[in-house]
Amino acid sequence: MTDEDLHIFRTIAMTGNLSRAAVLLQTSQPTISRHLQHLERELGTTLMDRSSGSIQLTPQGLQVLEFAQRVLGEWDALKQSFHQQKPISGFIEVASSTVPAKILVLPAVASFLHQYPHIHVHVSIMNSQNVFHAIDEDRVAMGFVGLEPPSKSWHTELIGRDEVILVVPNLPQYEKWPTSIPLKDLAQLPFVQRKEGSGTHLTAIKALRERGFEQNWRVVCEVDSHEALIETVATGIGVGFASRQIAAMMSTRQVRMVSVEGGPILRHLYLIHKQDAENNKVSDLFLGHLKAQYNILTRA
Repeated sequence: MTDEDLHIFRTIAMTGNLSRAAVLLQTSQPTISRHLQHLERELGTTLMDRSSGSIQLTPQGLQVLEFAQRVLGEWDALKQSFHQQKPISGFIEVASSTVPAKILVLPAVASFLHQYPHIHVHVSIMNSQNVFHAIDEDRVAMGFVGLEPPSKSWHTELIGRDEVILVVPNLPQYEKWPTSIPLKDLAQLPFVQRKEGSGTHLTAIKALRERGFEQNWRVVCEVDSHEALIETVATGIGVGFASRQIAAMMSTRQVRMVSVEGGPILRHLYLIHKQDAENNKVSDLFLGHLKAQYNILTRA
């Protein structure tokens, strides 16, 4: 395993597409495929599932992605540390919804602070709609969300991908849906859902409407976070939509993940900031760190 293998694997995971990863890395798709195959052979396991037409990380692939982000981030930090002549200090405040916070922002903050120990970073975790409000009101330098940002005047950059799945209790009455559930069966299930403003919740609703599911599901409980949703589903009172990556991180035998008829519900994760955020030296450093760590793709 080489750092190039990890770098290529991370780029494939972030773009979800071999050809797009090849363009970003300025190489050929066969070269990308060879590196992925080499990594899978060395580890003796499948890291990416390509059977559905789009690339999905396996549970082992999620572990490798987390490892790659940590190792490459620490390596970049080590290289930068040798070039630092004097400590840089300052303060930066960011806002993030739950999913990007757990899988992207907090790991990036950790590696950033390793590189710049005299900088203080404050991360506020809230739902996507509240992140938009915080950006609009200039309360934070930048935000991270799982929804397409509403303002065209903001800088919007792709920072990752996520899949929204249905989490069900591991109980006999749910065994009729081992891996997937038909749309028509959703109306009869009790739902645990995130409160209004959640990007995960809004993504699920939008995807179901596009697939022809027009009914309202029966909500029995509302919660504030992914963790609370999964823990509530584990009690057996209902099912709920959650991030596959968060559900995998909270692995428990009390719940299962199933897909919904029509294929995976996929979404992008976004970094957003106003144009003048780059005029702040500390914010600019953090943005540069994020772009180096996650191969960020600018959208606007």
